[in-house]
Amino acid sequence: MPGSGASLSASAGGIRKEGAGGSSKLAAGEGSKGVEGESSKVAARGTSKTSAEEGRARAGTNASSGVGEGGSAQKLPSLRLFFALWPDAVTSAALHARARALHAECGGRAMRRDTIHLTLAFLGETPAWEVERLLALAGQVDGEGFALVLDHVGNWKRNRVLWTGPSIIPPALTALAQGLESRLRAAGFALEERAFSPHVTLVRDARAAPAGPQLAALRWTVASFVLVASERSAAGASYRTIGRWPLKQRG
Repeated sequence: MPGSGASLSASAGGIRKEGAGGSSKLAAGEGSKGVEGESSKVAARGTSKTSAEEGRARAGTNASSGVGEGGSAQKLPSLRLFFALWPDAVTSAALHARARALHAECGGRAMRRDTIHLTLAFLGETPAWEVERLLALAGQVDGEGFALVLDHVGNWKRNRVLWTGPSIIPPALTALAQGLESRLRAAGFALEERAFSPHVTLVRDARAAPAGPQLAALRWTVASFVLVASERSAAGASYRTIGRWPLKQRG
């Protein structure tokens, strides 16, 4: 239902507080905490500030605006974000089994079970302080739950990616993606211009195409959508759910 999401996690990206209504407040990073604390101390001292304190106050002002000492730009906190459908445990296991079967046939690298998803809207690198606004926007989406039947496998030859998707796109999925996109664009967020094409990536760097485009139908009951942060490390990409919003279920 609209407005019933909740933020779920925190990290150095500057996100904190779980709450209903898709709302979340941003916590300043360690650097900005130091700036605010120093600025408060300087203001409290009033006319007794020393020259050194005045210098620190000026440095704090520059830091909060993303400009460091000497006028050099500093990188402000950002997160690599996207909205997605995230499979339940049973569906995730079935999709991972499909990925392993395709990997055995075509080579490449099967997606890890915990990374399998269907992207609704990709935002990319986004300032951390925009998360609260994104949570509020997502809470306005009035979507319905639906069944997604994944019965087709596709092959993007240039990228060597194998994916699975539906032969028939449910109207509720199209409405959800379009409703989310329109709100994001109206709020000034930049999105890819290409048309929405629902798919679940299963294999990367495939060495061959699968034998045929049809697969046994895999039914996924979609009951919610999520906002996710993609985080990279030496071990590869990992995903952290920031907010989740249930979809209305028909009686």
